[in-house]
Order: sequence, then structure tokens, then C-alpha cells
Amino acid sequence: MDFSQIKEIDNKYSIITYPRHNLCMVRSEGNCMYDTNNRAYVDFVAGLGESCLGYKNVMLSDAIKDQTDKVISFSNLYYNELHSTLAQTICEKTPFTKVCFCSSISDTLFILATMVRKYCVEAKDERDTILVVTESEGRYDTLQTRDLNLKTVRPDITEFKKALTDDVCAVMFCPIEVEQGVRLNKYEFILSAYALCKFKGTLVLCDETGIGLGRTGKMFAFEQYGVQPDIVLIARGMGGGIPIAAVLSRGEIATTLSPSDRINTSSISSIALATSLVVVERLKSGMLAEVEAKGEYLINKLSKLKKHNFIVDIRGLGLVAGIELKENLNAAKVVGQMENLGFLIDQTNRNTLRITPPFTISEREIDSMCDALAQIFAQTNL
Repeated sequence: MDFSQIKEIDNKYSIITYPRHNLCMVRSEGNCMYDTNNRAYVDFVAGLGESCLGYKNVMLSDAIKDQTDKVISFSNLYYNELHSTLAQTICEKTPFTKVCFCSSISDTLFILATMVRKYCVEAKDERDTILVVTESEGRYDTLQTRDLNLKTVRPDITEFKKALTDDVCAVMFCPIEVEQGVRLNKYEFILSAYALCKFKGTLVLCDETGIGLGRTGKMFAFEQYGVQPDIVLIARGMGGGIPIAAVLSRGEIATTLSPSDRINTSSISSIALATSLVVVERLKSGMLAEVEAKGEYLINKLSKLKKHNFIVDIRGLGLVAGIELKENLNAAKVVGQMENLGFLIDQTNRNTLRITPPFTISEREIDSMCDALAQIFAQTNL
């Protein structure tokens, strides 16, 4: 089937909920995707960070095959070795003592809201509001589904102090707002806000579902700030491309949920558990240092593009970077030009280019991508 037929059928029968590029990918290998014409594209999107170990990774492929030969999915009614091994592996040498696995980002928010509300009820704590520090509106509406109120505040310490009222039981941070133009929360703000929460006995929650496990060069992005949240949410990249997410917790709130809550009735695919175990073990056995080094290399290479007057800012940490452009240079157009040159990048928050390559990306591939951007920018007259 050629691309035009695929697109025609998809548009006729599919409810398309995400804007599509005018490309159809049919296979992948290494750090490249291939379209219907067998043209290669070096992938600096990686499924919005999901495919963190690249494509046709031998360890992932072996884990999937081995587990498929055994069983594809276990019921939640029974214990299984994969589940317990992954739980132990992901919690060991971290501040967290318990983990709840689930299938999606929305699941993590539902589980989180249930945990916080039940914790407050059992502690006879009448506070019932979660304060979310974010530049985004509407992303956290799910948190209001468990008899909790929700309010948001910008990452400004003056505004935060006013918003941290006596009804706030928990504060949610996002170290890097990937969907909001790869915006990093300032170190000073996080530390000051964290200290205020600790002083008031307020739970500290951390949303890292969009950042990706290990993507900043640390297992968790909050480690870059030297804080220890009570709960962290993780998702993208955790299964190396297979959907899986998790809620990690510590302290008294870690024991809040019980089997009678039936909070996560859908079983987690054993394939997802198996691939996640590969990712976590790989990160813990040296890959984090590689990500950190490659991230520094990437940011240094991108920083040379700041000379162009249509670039507002270049920011990032580890292997997540954003290039914010002035409104007179359309980011979507640059994405299309990069595709023509054989590179996949993404656009977010209206006019920011987002770069989230696999952790297996090479310096040579980073050089080639940056050279392609430099070529496009050099030919742009604004």
C-alpha cells in the first residue's frame, strides 16, 4: 500500500487526535526511521521521548521475544516475578519505597489524586487542595476527580507564597515543562518553594511524566535540584517505546493504597514490564553518564546558533532541548525543512523547536542535525 492510500484510509476511518506530519513511517533501525520510500530520517523526536534506547535494540528485542514466548499479560489477581523484580529495581538506591505501575500519564494522575485524598482523610487532615506550579492550563484537571480542589500558580516565588494557603495539602512541581517550550524551573525557585512546603507540612509531588526517565542525565529530574519529593510520576521512555507509567512514593503516603481500593484494575502487560526492566537496568549500569555527556555536547552545539536574531532562547538539560523562535519565523516550517534534509524534530508551545533524541544518539548524528539547522537558519532572511 502506498502513502496516498494509507493516508486516504486513515482520514476516512480514524479519529485523529494528534496533528500528523505528511510522512508515513514503515520501519526503524538504530536512531533512524524509514518512510514508505525507504528514505532514512535521523530521529530527534524518539516518539516524544518514548523510544529512549533507539530502534531494533537487541536487549529490548530479546526481552520482548522471551516474554512473548512465556506469557503476554498477567492478571492483577496473581503475583509475578517480573512485576516484583521491576519494583525492586526501580526503587533501589532511590528515596522511594513503593511503586504503583500503570499504563498511561492519565492513570498516574488518577492514582496520585486518590493517594493524596485518602492520605488526608486517614490523617484527619482537612486540607483538600492541590496547588500545581505550572505555566499550563487544563493539563491537571484529572486531579479534581477525587474530592480534591485544584489551583495553579506560575513558578514565581512571590505568587507561590500567596497561593500556598492553609487549604493546600500538596504541591505539584514539574522540573521541566516539556510541553510548554522545554521550560526549566529555576533552581532558586524550586529550593525556596520546597523549603516552604516542608515548613508547612505540605506534601511535595513531582510530575516527570513528560520529561522521561533518565533524560536529564539523572534517573529523576528532581535530582538536579537536590530535593526529595514524597511522590514522583514517571512515564515516557520507561518502557523503551512500550507504554508503561508509574507512581513512586515514600514515607507514610506510600502505604496509603490497599488492594481493597482496586485503583488499577487493568493488568500491566508483561511485555511492558520486561522492556521497562531493560531500560531501568541500562540506566543504572552507566547510561546516565552517557546521557549527561551527550546532553552537554548537544546544548553546546545548539548554543552556536544563538547568533541569529530570530532565536529568542536555547535551553535544555540532558537530552531534552528547546529552541524558542521569534514569531516571524514559523517553527512548523523549520520542522518541515529539517524533514526535507532527513532529520526529525518537533514543535511545541506554538513556536519552540523540541529535541528529544534516543539516548543512543551519537555525537556524529548530533553534529549532522545541528549542521542542518545551521544551514536552514543561514538561508533565513528576517
